[in-house]
Amino acid sequence: MLIALLCLAALAPGVATAWLLRKRGHLIAVLAGAGVTVSLPFLLALSLVVFPPLGILVAALAGIAALNAYEEGHLWVATAWGSVVVVACACSGWSL
Repeated sequence: MLIALLCLAALAPGVATAWLLRKRGHLIAVLAGAGVTVSLPFLLALSLVVFPPLGILVAALAGIAALNAYEEGHLWVATAWGSVVVVACACSGWSL
């Protein structure tokens, strides 16, 4: 359920953009919506570079989530959270 909510939250800005631009044509609306959806991870990484304490906070929370997932036996989820830790640490200036 949580994954479905996260997917909806990630797709919502793109869907909203496509909905607002639908009068300009379907192709432009779909391309703009896809552009907004794809740019969200890069915006997050840029915000981590600009404000390093946010990167440290994200890394700490992702590390806790990774340890919890490992404890429950969800290796793929834990690996994903571990990669978030690495990216957040790299963006905040920490070398691993």
